Amino acid sequence: MHYLTPPFIEKIMQQHAPDSNIRVASCEPLPVDNSASILVVLTAGQSDNPIGHYGLLVEYEQDRKPHTRRMVLKVKPHGRGIVAMLTMLAGACGGKLAEVFPAFAHLTGFAHTHERELDVYANLPSPLQPDVFGTYADEERGLYLILMEYLEDVTLLNSVMTPNAWTDEHIRQTLRQLARWHADHLDQPLPLNPAYWTDDVPSRAHMPHLTPLWHALLDNAATHFPDLYTPARADQLRAVITTIPTYWQELEVMPKTLIHNDLNPRNTCFREGPYSYELCVYDWELATYHVPQYDVVEFLCFLLGPDRYHLRLEYLEFYRQRLHALTGRFGDALAFRRGFQLAAYDFGLHRLGMYMMAHTVSPYPFLPRVVESYFDTITFSNNP
Repeated sequence: MHYLTPPFIEKIMQQHAPDSNIRVASCEPLPVDNSASILVVLTAGQSDNPIGHYGLLVEYEQDRKPHTRRMVLKVKPHGRGIVAMLTMLAGACGGKLAEVFPAFAHLTGFAHTHERELDVYANLPSPLQPDVFGTYADEERGLYLILMEYLEDVTLLNSVMTPNAWTDEHIRQTLRQLARWHADHLDQPLPLNPAYWTDDVPSRAHMPHLTPLWHALLDNAATHFPDLYTPARADQLRAVITTIPTYWQELEVMPKTLIHNDLNPRNTCFREGPYSYELCVYDWELATYHVPQYDVVEFLCFLLGPDRYHLRLEYLEFYRQRLHALTGRFGDALAFRRGFQLAAYDFGLHRLGMYMMAHTVSPYPFLPRVVESYFDTITFSNNP
């Protein structure tokens, strides 16, 4: 593959750092585990280009200073392939979901994943992200690449199956640094290409339009996993669907920010900083605009088990206080908790519904625990 060669790596590194003089001497392959990437696993064979993560030991000079860095070249599947794969999964689920899904497949947030993550890394660099050495897009060939650091000497990498390894300090540090990201982008015009953000920006118009899909995703989960989606729980979410136009009247006027929209231990790790843990968040392909509480809903659903459910409010309040200190806009704790509740509705109908669709065909061992935590979130949110 020509994009694993020194001339190509040099080209994209030079484009990423035009003020530097970069010369790449060699690129040697390194092993990388692709099994943690759900989209890579599910879309294998759907693309004319090899997709996945490719490890490289890169020797190069930058402004005549020699460097040796372990890097990963992420070759992204095209959004078309992901949408096609999701449509196949819906078909395999059968029932109403197989019938309804094709009409809404392009509106589920995956159509522009191949472009969106490149857009974030190229235009919104942050210490919260991995070091990025270059991005590359070839629309004609359907080739979309990100050259980034090889994450090593980090803790809690791919820790979705070991949530109890996350200490109280890990959780608080995540919420602290997440508040900084959300504050920096709160209600701000961002240097992002609007064409990449049209398929899933939740809104008062978008969410009701997808009502048939929300019902079909919920019915699929309730049919295949009745122990998780009990009749009472399913009825609770069906009632939520009927109130989407009403609760989105509230959400529409709440402050919005750029959220990660996949914020969980599958996409995070920690570097050891001089004074504390430093959060690193990757896989920004599903990023979108929503209330900042949305990322917190997902994060806590993945991290909190029954022994820590009682800490949900404490962690939410910790995050609110940090976000308010940075923005001065979230002083009302009850109003903030209401935003958390409404964000939880959206998360349950959309992201969790999509997870359950995939889980129906290819089970994810971590998901039942996340679903249980989610329904505790709903109970918590409905009881001020």
